[in-house]
Amino acid sequence: MDHTERFITAFYYAVAGIFLGLGLAIFSSLYLSLTISSAHIVIFTVICCFVLGYVFPHSVGNIFKWVWHIFVH
Repeated sequence: MDHTERFITAFYYAVAGIFLGLGLAIFSSLYLSLTISSAHIVIFTVICCFVLGYVFPHSVGNIFKWVWHIFVH
């Protein structure tokens, strides 16, 4: 992959990170007592997904599956 394809892939994973971050924020607000705000959780998740999508473009799908299993089980 060249850098343009990696950047586009990272952008797609950042968009998916918005939904993942929203899910984590809702989960943490309902079931955990954290002092971290929901906005910080979403922003951190988006940045992490973007970086992981750029550095490891083929591995991010496995990370989403792993996080999904946390919510399901």
